[in-house]
Amino acid sequence: MTFSPYVLGTGIAGWNFLDRTRTQQQQIFEKSPILGRAVQDFTNKIDSIQTADQLLDDYNVLQVALGAFGLEEDIANRAFIKQVLESDLSDPRSFANRLNDNRYLGLAQTFGFGSEDGPQLPSASAEKPYVNVASPEDLLSNKTLLNQALDDFGLQRYAGNEFFLQKVLESDLSDDNSFVNRLSDTRLADFASQFKFNAPPEYTSSMDAMLGEFTAMNDGAGPANADELLGNETLLNAVIETFDLEYTNPIFLKRMLEADPYDENSAVRQQEDPRVLAMSRAFGFGMPDINSFSSPDELFARPELLEEVLDQFNNSNPGEDFLRQVLESDLSDPNSFVNQPGNLAFFDLAEAYQTEWTPPPSKVKVLADEVGTKLSGYENPRQFVFDFDAFEAGLDVFNMNERQLDFSFMLKVFESDLSSETSYANLYRDPNVQAMANAFAFNPGGNDRTYPPGFAEEIADLYTDRNFEIAIGESDPNMRLALALERELQSIADAGGSEDAHWYGIIGSPPLKTVFESALGLPSSFGQLDVDRQVNEMKDRAFASFGTTHPADLLKPDKLEEFRNRFLLLSELNSDTASAGFSDPIFALF
Repeated sequence: MTFSPYVLGTGIAGWNFLDRTRTQQQQIFEKSPILGRAVQDFTNKIDSIQTADQLLDDYNVLQVALGAFGLEEDIANRAFIKQVLESDLSDPRSFANRLNDNRYLGLAQTFGFGSEDGPQLPSASAEKPYVNVASPEDLLSNKTLLNQALDDFGLQRYAGNEFFLQKVLESDLSDDNSFVNRLSDTRLADFASQFKFNAPPEYTSSMDAMLGEFTAMNDGAGPANADELLGNETLLNAVIETFDLEYTNPIFLKRMLEADPYDENSAVRQQEDPRVLAMSRAFGFGMPDINSFSSPDELFARPELLEEVLDQFNNSNPGEDFLRQVLESDLSDPNSFVNQPGNLAFFDLAEAYQTEWTPPPSKVKVLADEVGTKLSGYENPRQFVFDFDAFEAGLDVFNMNERQLDFSFMLKVFESDLSSETSYANLYRDPNVQAMANAFAFNPGGNDRTYPPGFAEEIADLYTDRNFEIAIGESDPNMRLALALERELQSIADAGGSEDAHWYGIIGSPPLKTVFESALGLPSSFGQLDVDRQVNEMKDRAFASFGTTHPADLLKPDKLEEFRNRFLLLSELNSDTASAGFSDPIFALF
């Protein structure tokens, strides 16, 4: 016979009984065969779950995973849960980050299918209370977190000086002459390093790093010459990794970058490794000055440069004789060759050649402009390949032509497991194709998920706790809410953010919203108000009743007990007055 947890009495008296007997009751409850089998099945299988689809395909494992977060009712909603699990947690606009209910974000963070950090213990957020503090403003506006952070470093005396703290937090820790590094109190530098608001950006691939560092130079124009590139260590390393260069001596790289990549006799054209030539052309520091050409023959002598020039003006190659007549035409004579109606598409080419030739932007610059911030947003190679302008610019950087490589081929390359020596990309003979696959790294492979020690046990504990609460709720729903109060409120506090963000989190959590509405004596029609009015009203009533407007302050033991008791008292009172016939039980308070 299965044991059913029970409560003797209601309200505060019922809670006192439950609080005294909970441990004993829960130990008996956890011996339930059904509960035990579910936990054992989860524990046995979780290490083999490597993808969100595998989790969704195993009903028993999914049941425990969802149940641990109180989401068991969503078990049939596969498409929705898949979006939650695969959300990019680093993107504040991703699906899980936009949901009001923090339980879904907790599920996504714990299993980590959309996070570079992979699986995390559910308690990890509690150990990292500042994980969602993205800016100095986020910290300074959250007095509870700010005081906690200052206490951690013995800096409480600075609590009232927000202007000073902002300058500390915005300091460049790598600069010995920055504001914080010039202060005598070295604890302030340690405090700033906790948040690293001025830390270098984190890149998802070598291509992401190269484009990011490129656009950070000279207002987005990139390095003006080889010396500027070589002087930026982060950019240089990204370039070396992007083109998978084997020989990285700076003197050698400078010669290659400055050599004319369109002259068959230049140093860069003598290299056997085609990736060196691709790098040289991608930056274009050695591009010949066409303004210095004395005749079209100098251009025709470099067929690859000629193709680049024609592409610059969106022209195909009609042949040398035709082009000679174009380039030597008298632009001012309406009867000249280039001014004929059929030849006007070449007028801009002739004008640039005869007056002043403006070098085109480098291939890296074109790719950076085309991709912009989209690179980290490509969830799969198909999105990149069918973003035609960006894909063409990417091929161009690696000295490849879209006319020579079809979409299906490049998809096979990008989808290859780069960690396997026998994958399609790694077996392909062209080093530039391999370099491009590794630079974008759509499928780096070799990242088998490893669950942290204690993962299965912690999920199982949450699952059994939730099931115990559900069982208690069958006899008294208010006791279920009282049992879950501390955990749910702690999850709101752990999420970080401003004071108002905590209140929005409470409003977005149906269990917490119910508790707060009852404890603060709010009428049943309260939820019909505009959400900002709800926040303001809750803050006013919280201050009047508990002397604080910040929900996190209610986690202090004395405040938590006072808050829970008030919820239970008013809930019981409201229930009694409702049964007595009042239209709104809250009227009984007046």
